Amino acid sequence: MAEKWRRYETLMILNADLGAEGTEALVQKARDYVSQDGGRILKTERWGVRDLAFELKGHRKGYYLLLEYAAAKVGTEFDRKLNLIDSIVKFQTVKLAEEIEPTSLPEAEEVITAPAPEVTIPPVEEPAERAAAEDAEEPFGEP
Repeated sequence: MAEKWRRYETLMILNADLGAEGTEALVQKARDYVSQDGGRILKTERWGVRDLAFELKGHRKGYYLLLEYAAAKVGTEFDRKLNLIDSIVKFQTVKLAEEIEPTSLPEAEEVITAPAPEVTIPPVEEPAERAAAEDAEEPFGEP
C-alpha cells in the first residue's frame, strides 16, 4: 500500500533587500528542500515586495512568497531548515489536507506572479496655484 501524503501551504516573508537574484536563489532553495524529501511543489505564488504592517527583525518591507506542496514527510523538517536561513524574516506553515493519494495531485506546477500593487500619487499643487484657487472662491456666507 502506498504511503498517504499531506498537503501544506507555507507563506514566507523574505528580506526585501536581497535583490532579484538573491530572492530567486532563496525561492529555489525552499523548493529544493521539498523535492529533496520526496515532495512535490503544487503552486508557487510570488506576491512581490510589500510594506509590512509592523517592523519585523528591523525590516519595514518584505518579499512575500506562498508555496503549496504535498509530501509524505516534509512538515517539521522543512520548518527546521527554513528557521536556519537568516534571509527569511518570518514564515508560517499550514496543513491543508491529510491522507492524499499522490496520484490525485496535479502533475504540473502552477506558478503565479502577482503584479505589484498600484500606488496612485496625487499631483502636487504649487503654492501659487493653490493661492490663486483660494482667491477665486467666494468667501463663505456671501452670495
